[in-house]
Amino acid sequence: MKRPQIPPRASKNYREIFVEELLALWSFLTNNWYYILPGIIALIILAYIVRPIPPSKIRMATGQPNSTFQVIGEQYQAFFKREGIELELIQTAGALENNQRLNRGEVDVAFSQGGLKIDDPDEKIRSLGSIAYQPLWLFYRGSELSQSESLNEFLNQRRVSINVQGSGTRTLAETILQLHRIDSDASNFFGLSTKDSIDALSKGKIDAMFLVAGIESKNLRQLLDTPGIHTFDFQLSDAYSKRRRYLHPIVLPKGSMEFNPVSPKFDVNMVATSVSILTTNNLHPAHQLLFLEAAREIDAHRLALFNGEIRFPAYTDQTVPESDVAQRFYKEGTPFLWGYTPYWLASLFDEIWFYVLAVGAILIPLIGFIPSYRKTHAELSIEECYSMLRRIEVQTLEAQQADALGELLGQIAHLKHRVWRLWVPSGIRPAYYDLRSAVLSVQADIKEKLAQSDQT
Repeated sequence: MKRPQIPPRASKNYREIFVEELLALWSFLTNNWYYILPGIIALIILAYIVRPIPPSKIRMATGQPNSTFQVIGEQYQAFFKREGIELELIQTAGALENNQRLNRGEVDVAFSQGGLKIDDPDEKIRSLGSIAYQPLWLFYRGSELSQSESLNEFLNQRRVSINVQGSGTRTLAETILQLHRIDSDASNFFGLSTKDSIDALSKGKIDAMFLVAGIESKNLRQLLDTPGIHTFDFQLSDAYSKRRRYLHPIVLPKGSMEFNPVSPKFDVNMVATSVSILTTNNLHPAHQLLFLEAAREIDAHRLALFNGEIRFPAYTDQTVPESDVAQRFYKEGTPFLWGYTPYWLASLFDEIWFYVLAVGAILIPLIGFIPSYRKTHAELSIEECYSMLRRIEVQTLEAQQADALGELLGQIAHLKHRVWRLWVPSGIRPAYYDLRSAVLSVQADIKEKLAQSDQT
């Protein structure tokens, strides 16, 4: 009669294999801890260096109330809030003060503008790149001028606000005045804040005012909506950019502000500087990446009115060294895990993926070695037991006294207990059961010789 075939219990076999693999790994770890412990310490040090968990609060220097810096800062604040990060906005006089606060460590991040000299003796300040153009506007009261009016003629005998010390407007206005050989300390120039300048211009206390502002600025909108205030046409904008490489000539197209009535009535030549985000080496890489992603998202929804604009973020102002995170971002784009994992985890992987590959190159062959290791380790354990068994066997042959045989019987019992507790992987079981048989055989020999000794 043909014997029925019994299908193997696959699920049980899989469980046994899984348990066996875990035991093999545990055996490997416990027997090689002096190699593994330094590796764990190295990973802890690496985790400390890359700081995998970023802080939950950042301080950012922006600018004057209703300025471009303040409005854009609020957009970044909303973006960071979605990620659970509190972005505290610090109002300042402007870009120059922002840089000073950043250098003193009073803020973590700051808006800046191209062309400003950075006092950074420790070389700790880094750029995340430019996020927008900021045009220089010159608003004036009275009848609208022809496009042929030169800046020197225009400013002669006019009362003009060039903004307060520490502001980006003041710095850029003084740059343009220097190019025209105009003394900014002359009595017809005033250092009023943006708010005070708008108020004074509206009331006729001054005749004109400089303002560095993007289209997002509420101050700019207020001036553009005020009747009787016009925009000066910088006919030499191309020449400015040749003299100062951080300046960019742009054009405000005719009718770009209003179609009815048309405003402006003609194309307005302007000069712009770039708005940059500056930080230090201390800002967490995940936060740096968040700023760059925020810049990309905000730029995608930004109204681009000027001819000659580019898409942002971009590393256009190279007076400040680029951060390592920004370099990777502009070269490789958004990290692989961005959008699929928490932002800090995506940033962490972006930081350490090379090291992960390096560790994997070491561990993969090591993992492949574990099966042969566990077999070798088990064989060595069996051989050690055989050596002990052989010693007991030799001593049994030499022993004549009952006391000596009784001691050997205790040793064989101890060895038997040890053998019975051995971990035996698959492939070694025949040798293991041979060892058990040998132990039982020697134990039987000792008992037999002890019995004969008692009879005599």
